[in-house]
Formats: sequence, C-alpha cells, structure tokens
Amino acid sequence: MSHAPTPPGALAATLLLAERELRARLGSAWFWAVSSFSCLMGWLYGAGFLASFGTESVLVTTDPLLALNAMVVMFLGVVLGLRLAASMAWEREHKTLEVLLVSPVGWPSIVAAKFLTELVVLLLLIAIYAGYLFVAQPLGRGVVSAPELSGLARIPVFALPVMALGVAVGAALGTVRAAVVVFLVLVGALCAVEIAHGILSAQTVEEMSLTGLYARLMLDLADPALGVLSPVAQLAQPAQAFALQAPLRGIEGVHALAQTLAVLGLAILLGRLRGGLR
Repeated sequence: MSHAPTPPGALAATLLLAERELRARLGSAWFWAVSSFSCLMGWLYGAGFLASFGTESVLVTTDPLLALNAMVVMFLGVVLGLRLAASMAWEREHKTLEVLLVSPVGWPSIVAAKFLTELVVLLLLIAIYAGYLFVAQPLGRGVVSAPELSGLARIPVFALPVMALGVAVGAALGTVRAAVVVFLVLVGALCAVEIAHGILSAQTVEEMSLTGLYARLMLDLADPALGVLSPVAQLAQPAQAFALQAPLRGIEGVHALAQTLAVLGLAILLGRLRGGLR
C-alpha cells in the first residue's frame, strides 16, 4: 500500500529554508570577514582608550563598552539588513522565488526563514565579538568582565527593525542592484534626519539661524512619528543612550520588537503584491 508524501507544514518549511540559508552563510568568507572587522573595531576602540587614559588615573563610573557596543551593533544591523535586501531580491532575479512559491512554501515562510537566518548570524557575530572582548581585554586588565559584557545582551534587539527593512525592500524589488541602492538610500536618508536633529537639538536658540530654528521645529514635530516608524530611530537608541549616559529601558526594546514584526508583515504584503502569488 503506497502512501502519498505529506508536504511539510509552515513551521517545518520555514526551518528547512532557514537551515539551507544558514549553511551558506556560515560557509562563506563574508561571515568571517564581518566577524573579524567587528573584533577590529574593538581593538581600535581599546587602543584609543588606553592611549587617552594610559597615563592618568581615571575612575570609570559608566559602562565603558556602551559606545563600542552601540557602534558594533549599528554596523552589524546595517550590514545584515543590506544582506537581507540583496538576498530577497536575488531569489526573484534568478527565478528561484517562483520555484519556492509553487511548492508548499508561502511568503510568510520565505520571509520568516530569511529573517531567522540573519538573526542567528547576528547572534553568532555578537558572540564572537563578545568572546574577543573577554579574552583579549582590549580596554585593559580589569575593565572588561562579565558584568560589562552583560550590557551587550540588551542592544541587538535595536538592530532588528533595520534588518526587517532589508527584507521588505528585497521583497518589493526585482533586482539585487535596485534593492541595494534603495536600502542604502532609505537608511542614509533616515540617518541624515537623525543626525541633523541631534545637531540642531544640541544648539542653543542664540546660536541658530532662522532656517535652523524652522528645521528644528519641523524635526521636533516629526520626531514622535519617526520614533514609531523609522527603523533607524530604533538603531540609534544605543548611541543616544551613550550620549546621554542613560540606561536602555525595557520598553524601548519592546517598541523595537513591535516595529520589527510590523515591517516583516509589510514585507509579506509587498512580496505578495509584487509576486502575485500566495
């Protein structure tokens, strides 16, 4: 008695796709190049730290790794978001997306598998970076220990919305070149808004021109909406915490997770509209 093969469910299909993607990521030179560059950032930061305070007695009362962790996570978030945009567009450009869509795999599984793969890659890259900090002690003996590294665990969540933006851009576009350009333009424009707002907010009224005052007013009015809608605003949270020497709050991480889920939902919708299938 023969039995017809049973197609895998949505969860099984997602995990199978994610496993295939993860094997390719870990087997590429790109993964090890990015992890090496992250460690290099730690070494450069540590060298500058020792050069600045090597001849002085300094009492460090704040997290000495907060600025470094913020830079590394911001770098990884943008790089992995770019990878996701290119990866999604590559599937469409090389006609492999249609093969997946006519199988039992739908857009939710494809989007979830792509994002899950890069989420695991992000965690592995951060684990390698944290291991380097702990073993190499780039800031000097006694500065880097388990309590300091524990602060790193709260930061990666702020990179997730930018990564989800990469999925949405890749799902909406048909070529790798277009996806890369659009993603970089979007992230660059949102970064420029955040930087301009920070610079204008730091100036006093006496120092500003009339144009600058109008620009700051407009950015102040747009700031609540950008805080909800802009993935770059979430990515900038660790940098703002360093600038203000304020701890990252749990509610901010919840906002980042909610925005990630919303952007992934948008990616599924854009993929269906663009692809015309499921």
